Amino acid sequence: MEMLLRSAALLVSLVVHAFTLSFIVMGGWIIYVNSEFLFAWMVGMVLVSIGVLLLPRARRLPADAESVARSSAPELYRVTERVARAVGVRPPTTVALRDLTVTSEYLRMGRGSQVLVIGLPLWLVLSAKQRVALLAATYAEAHDDRSIVDGALSTLALWRESLLKGGAAPGRAAAHTQIRTELGMQGTPLGTYEGMGVIGQVLGKVLGLPVILLERTLIRLVQGGHSSAARQQLARAHRVATEAELAELAELVKDGRFLAPVQAAVLRGASVSEIRQSALARAEALVSHANGHNATPNLLTTDASAHIDEELRGHYACAIKGFGLIS
Repeated sequence: MEMLLRSAALLVSLVVHAFTLSFIVMGGWIIYVNSEFLFAWMVGMVLVSIGVLLLPRARRLPADAESVARSSAPELYRVTERVARAVGVRPPTTVALRDLTVTSEYLRMGRGSQVLVIGLPLWLVLSAKQRVALLAATYAEAHDDRSIVDGALSTLALWRESLLKGGAAPGRAAAHTQIRTELGMQGTPLGTYEGMGVIGQVLGKVLGLPVILLERTLIRLVQGGHSSAARQQLARAHRVATEAELAELAELVKDGRFLAPVQAAVLRGASVSEIRQSALARAEALVSHANGHNATPNLLTTDASAHIDEELRGHYACAIKGFGLIS
């Protein structure tokens, strides 16, 4: 049943995208067939513009994310690629770092570009096994069909906002009346501007009703297939990390208990190496209390993890200065 709901959501999303593309095709066809008429060009350009504006936008890299060159962090790129292949997703083309964000994301940026964004505060305190678990959990959330559905939802939201949230601009009616008086447009009935505005709002509500129904239908379909998607994510992540490791990582991120010791160490003036060693000691204590559960394949050794820390030392030094701003 959940698979059927996900398929239905994907089908509805494709219909939305096809409808958006139809504006561009129709506008281009009108211009091509009636190229000698100025009015046809105006209509065609309006339709093409609407289609282009409604096309889903490719995700952008967060403003505070800093891309890392492969030449400066080869070991980091190697482990991200190994884990990606083990999980079953395409390896990232770029790795970026964020100083004040705990979570990590795997973003599909369009044109075949995938960007792995790593939150440095959490990455700094994780052991080698925990880092693999973090990468596995981040990659497991990537969906090809999800980007199609998200794009359709954003298009429908834009339609809804455009059709239902419109209204008269402040002062526009008074300006219209003043222009009408100065130009001597005495033949124009009073209230024409307001009347046209009311007609536009009514038309927007009439056209907006199917958009609202379609948007709510798509949201319900997505929610109905959520359990199936969550199980698939967990299955992909289990190719690399155990359930205990993933649960431990989720708990660490959820309550943010790792952050207070790091912030206290920064206030004491501790170095990056001291903060890292303290974090590793706490991670080893957690593993010993959990009877030393083992990850599936060993995709990142302790030495390789330490090498990554050396590659990112400059980034760590800049990042810890702002750790106190994280809440």
